[in-house]
Amino acid sequence: MKKITFITWFMLFSVGVTSQAIFAQQFPAAHVNVIRIKQTELAPVVWVSGTVVSQNDAEISAEISSRLISLSAVGTQVDKGDIIAQLDDKQLQIKFTEAQAKVSNSQVHLRFLEHEVLREQQLVKKKLSAPSQLDRTISERDIAKGEVIAAKARLVNVEQDLSYTQVKAPFAGVIAQRIASLGEYVTHGSAMVRLVETTNAQASVYVPIAAYPFLQQAKHLRVESALGQGTAKIKTLVPVANPRSHLMEVRLDMSTFAWPIGLSIKAQVANGLSALALAVPRDALVLRRGGASVFRINVIGKEQKAEQIPVDVGIGMDELVSISSTKSGTILQSGDLIVIRGAERLQDGQNVAIKKNNDALVSGYNSDKKE
Repeated sequence: MKKITFITWFMLFSVGVTSQAIFAQQFPAAHVNVIRIKQTELAPVVWVSGTVVSQNDAEISAEISSRLISLSAVGTQVDKGDIIAQLDDKQLQIKFTEAQAKVSNSQVHLRFLEHEVLREQQLVKKKLSAPSQLDRTISERDIAKGEVIAAKARLVNVEQDLSYTQVKAPFAGVIAQRIASLGEYVTHGSAMVRLVETTNAQASVYVPIAAYPFLQQAKHLRVESALGQGTAKIKTLVPVANPRSHLMEVRLDMSTFAWPIGLSIKAQVANGLSALALAVPRDALVLRRGGASVFRINVIGKEQKAEQIPVDVGIGMDELVSISSTKSGTILQSGDLIVIRGAERLQDGQNVAIKKNNDALVSGYNSDKKE
C-alpha cells in the first residue's frame, strides 16, 4: 500500500513539473528589458536628515536709540551696503552742530594760549614777568590742547552715531522678517529685521559619529529633497558629537542647488567598509510570497528563456543591491543577463524577447520586429 502511494505521489509530482514547464512554454514570448550583473564595490549606507541653511542669517539691530522712519519690506533683495532702515537723525544733527562749535571754541582758546606762552617767554627774558606766570600759562596751554582733542573725539562720536541712523546691509541677502515697525522707537541693541543670505547656501546634516572615518575619505554625499536630488560637496566636518545623540554635524556646499533656505533634506552616508559584490539594480528584484528572486536569461538554441533564481539580498547603495543565489547548484556571475523590467508576470522557463529600452517594452512591439 505504501509503495503504491509513493508511486502515485511521484507520478503526480512529475506530471505537475512537466505541466508547469509546458505551461510556461505555451506563454507567448514576454517582452523584457535586461541588464548585466556587474561586480562592484558597495558599502552599507544610512539616510540622515538635514536642513538647507544660510551661511549668514542675522537679526540686524539698531546701534543707537531713535525713532524708525524707514524700513525695507519683507522679501526685498538687498546688496551689501544697501540701506535697509532709516532712523530719525534730528536730535543728532543738533548734537553734531554743538560738537562742531565746541571744537572751534577749543581751537581758538588753544591758539590764544600759545600766543600767551610766546609773549610770557619774551617778558621773562627781559625780567619783566615772573617765571611762575610763564609756567601757569604753559599749563593752561597744555590743558587747552587736551580740550581740543576731547572736543574732536566728541565730534567723531556724534558723526558715528549719525552714520548709524542709516542701517546698511552687512551682506547681500533677502529681508526674511520685520521685527520692528515704522514709527516705533527702537533702542540700542534692539532687532529691526532679519536678513538672510540666499547665495552660497549650505546644508547642515547630523550623522552618527561612527561614520567619521568614512566621511574623511568621501568628497561628496548624495542628497534628496521634495525638490529633487543630486550630489553635494562636503564642505566641513565637525568631529564633535553631542553626548546624548552621538551625532556630529556635517556641512555640505549647496551653492549649485536652487533650493530655498529651511528646506528639509536627506543625505546618504556610508557607515561601514565597502566590499566587492555582485550587484544589480533594485528593479531586478522580484518579490513574491516565496521571497526575493531574479530572472536570468539563458540562450537555448534560438530561444531565450527566463530562469527564476531565488537570491539573498545584501547591502544596498544608491540604486544597486548585492545579491547571491540560494538555489542549489546555481551560481550567478558577473556578466549574466538579468531582467529589470517585465518580470512581474514572468514564469520560470518562459520564452522572452529582449527589448533595448522601456519605450519598446511598453509599446508592445512584436519580438520579431527589428528595433
